[in-house]
Amino acid sequence: MITTTEVGSRLDRLYFSRTVQALRIWSGQFGRLLLPTDCVACGAPDQVLCAGCRRRLRRATVRPVAAEETAESLPLDEAGLPLPVTAGGPYRRELSQAILAFKNHGRTELAQVLAVVLAAAVDAAAERAGGPVAAVLVQVPARGTSRRRRGYDPLQLLLARMERQDLLPAGLQLLPAVRPVATGKRLIRWRTSAGQKSLGRTARQRNVAGSMAVPPRYIPLIAGRGCLLVDDVLTTGATMAELARALRAAGGVPLGGAVLAAASAPAGHADAPSPPAPGGSGDREESAGNVGDKSSKG
Repeated sequence: MITTTEVGSRLDRLYFSRTVQALRIWSGQFGRLLLPTDCVACGAPDQVLCAGCRRRLRRATVRPVAAEETAESLPLDEAGLPLPVTAGGPYRRELSQAILAFKNHGRTELAQVLAVVLAAAVDAAAERAGGPVAAVLVQVPARGTSRRRRGYDPLQLLLARMERQDLLPAGLQLLPAVRPVATGKRLIRWRTSAGQKSLGRTARQRNVAGSMAVPPRYIPLIAGRGCLLVDDVLTTGATMAELARALRAAGGVPLGGAVLAAASAPAGHADAPSPPAPGGSGDREESAGNVGDKSSKG
């Protein structure tokens, strides 16, 4: 006899299957073709991101930046240095508005623009780590409640697009387990804990401590391998620190991280303040430098 739990699990697998998610995203985009749409950054009509805002977003993300100095909760190595994290740009203006619209308002049309930004950050992070030889790319997992509310996992959507369009650095493996599957089969899974919104540094650390684990069946995929960690926005670094802890517990070796944006603006970016980052913002303002001179892909 099939239990209620098994029925729920099967329905989850069906709902988050590639086919259903593709149909859901397509139907949403088709609906917006029939209805007026405005630029998510400036409100200009007819485009989800107008040409002017697209140019400004590209200028803001043309050089990925080292962002670890703005995140005091990142883990430290034996020399006392924080885990290196590379951001596509500062969490401000067009980039912050695009991320919020993509994550919280179903504007999945922005996946192409944001995938290019994240790909540049991942590429720069891999270079900082000395190259992605035998390394795996592991995302911070979405909570089940967030996935069900949105109907998709924003970060997985970006990573899948990067993989399809060959935007991942050579030799860097995106594990199949990070794609949308039943919660119990995710590579990294959340233990139940409260959300991160509106929490300061200490509260964030306490909130996520011990909240992630690598299921035993995935440990052979992680043990002894270098890992690049991926998230959307870096604030205090508590969530990425917890992901690094879970990977180390499974025998993995965290090499660095990549994010779409850093909530505290690195040095050289004099933009006006933007909306608070998802998950809250309590970081102090510190400096971070540009990573190389490479432009974003695409």
